[in-house]
Amino acid sequence: MQKNPLLKSSELPAFNQIKPEHIEPAIQALIDENRKEITKAIENNSVYSWENLINPLEELDDRLNQAWSPVSHLNSVKNSPALRDAYQACLPALSDYATDLGQNKMLFDAYVQIQQSAKLNTIQKKVVDDAIRDFQLAGVGLSGEDKKRYKSINQQLSTLYNQFSNNILDATQAWHKHIDEKETLSGVPEHA
Repeated sequence: MQKNPLLKSSELPAFNQIKPEHIEPAIQALIDENRKEITKAIENNSVYSWENLINPLEELDDRLNQAWSPVSHLNSVKNSPALRDAYQACLPALSDYATDLGQNKMLFDAYVQIQQSAKLNTIQKKVVDDAIRDFQLAGVGLSGEDKKRYKSINQQLSTLYNQFSNNILDATQAWHKHIDEKETLSGVPEHA
């Protein structure tokens, strides 16, 4: 069995090795691993810091982005029915993950603790402040039913955005202009 190129750490994506059947298992595995590591980071600490919480979370986020970004890029430039299906199959899981992360009250409280007690440099302070803002925008302060509604809206938005992108791509690929007379192309360079 070939190893999944999306789960290999490398400096550059192995675009030529990524196949549609790699996508969903890799993304789901990374999301599952991230959830476990985030829970561990929260539960194994009572005093949070840049080193024991934010750095590890940034690394988890980066690892997921290193897998998803090439998939997203391939979906845009080398779209096929199988690739489109694999891409689309991951959207609900990614949307759920992002929403759950943004609405995680314990994680939010940890960031607030870091904001209030840690000695942060200017860049770190900006990262923490922006993260707290993002938690608030993601509905961390909402009640149970409102959180569910927010999550549902987020999933619908993700689906509609993907559908819109697919429609644009399909329309772009379907369009052509037939030229019968060479004079119509006057002024266009020969190589074009």
